[in-house]
Amino acid sequence: MSRSRLILALYLLPLCLFAQITSGTIEYLETRTFPYNVLMSNEIKERMYEMRASGELDRIGVLSFNQTAFSYSQKPRERPTNANRDRGGWGGSWMRQATDNPDVFYTNMQDSSIVEKRRILDRSFIIQDDWQVPEWEIPENQRPNMAYTLPSEVAYAVSAEGDTLTAYFSRSIPMGIGPRGYGGLPGAIVYLKVERDQRATEYILQTMQPASEATDLTIPEDGEVVSRERFDELDEQRRESRERRMRSWRRTRRN
Repeated sequence: MSRSRLILALYLLPLCLFAQITSGTIEYLETRTFPYNVLMSNEIKERMYEMRASGELDRIGVLSFNQTAFSYSQKPRERPTNANRDRGGWGGSWMRQATDNPDVFYTNMQDSSIVEKRRILDRSFIIQDDWQVPEWEIPENQRPNMAYTLPSEVAYAVSAEGDTLTAYFSRSIPMGIGPRGYGGLPGAIVYLKVERDQRATEYILQTMQPASEATDLTIPEDGEVVSRERFDELDEQRRESRERRMRSWRRTRRN
């Protein structure tokens, strides 16, 4: 659905309906910007630029919610057929894999707990933790705008991980929900930008589908239970191993 059609559809709904929304789904467009790795060849950098400009690295994330919890994950992407496989070779296919994210973020708003299903290569892990709600700063005397489809206000925060957060939220959906476990505002997040170290991810509302009955949510459980600290250690080992492979690949190409 195009943004103009979505706006029209939302305007045609009675305003009182939004105050009654307690269950449904929201789809977000995920876009990323990041600096080029110094280990990358000029060929890979050029292909990455083309993929970013064409939207090939963008993904769709789906937020499902009810009165007590919300869960977020990327919508599975169709795999290319033999006839249209990535023409960018190793660099393009690696970048596509890097932006495919099978992680699931489940947040229980009643007891402020989270369960995350995270993946490293072919291993799945379960992280159980407290829900860390950012300390949002909401400027006073804002006039709600329609920049992101619904009447929205801006808020700012720094996450527990040190990311700079800029969010637009709508009180029209009076639930503190948002993508990837972010939330805690007086309304649903319709736009979010997460920034750190010249890297940024934006989540932009594309569609919102209310449900007449409570949406069933599944708590992730298929994976090895680890602490967040242990998961971060394993993820850092994976990153270092990937960089070693890239250095080896570049040496092979030079020879």
